[in-house]
Amino acid sequence: GVDDIFLRRGMSVLYLGAANGTTVSHISDIIGIEGTVYAVEFSHRSGRDLLNLAKKRTNVVPIIEDARYPYKYRMLLGITDLVFSDVAQPDQARILSINSKHFLKTGGYFIIAIKASCIDSIVDPNIVFSKEIQKLIRNNFKPSEQLTLEPYERDHAVVLGRFNTKKN
Repeated sequence: GVDDIFLRRGMSVLYLGAANGTTVSHISDIIGIEGTVYAVEFSHRSGRDLLNLAKKRTNVVPIIEDARYPYKYRMLLGITDLVFSDVAQPDQARILSINSKHFLKTGGYFIIAIKASCIDSIVDPNIVFSKEIQKLIRNNFKPSEQLTLEPYERDHAVVLGRFNTKKN
């Protein structure tokens, strides 16, 4: 398992790829009412479920937008403590990077669910994971842990760490 998932009571979390809010609701419980989850989801169908979830969980702020364009929702949130990226897109690392540059505090935490088949379904998943981690490192991320999700999810890995630990 993971040594430290970085989630704490009172944190501000940007969750990219919120879908219908299942994982968002777990994060909502962990950070408590003192914290906030900004849940970004592109699909209007899943977004409806997310809106209903937010009616019951006052610390969830649903944002029905495309995570590739953070400027479209920049007015809805400030600096966050953690960005959780769970998008099924070939440019997953780039999406995490641009959102972290906009919203993640210096030294803040990140979690990314890397879906190898969404990036390249022909290449060995371990090579895909390695390449994605190198992209993250080039963009000021410092991965501290990697965990594959086998046997629960095929060709998936979760990478955790910190972002931009150096002051500019």
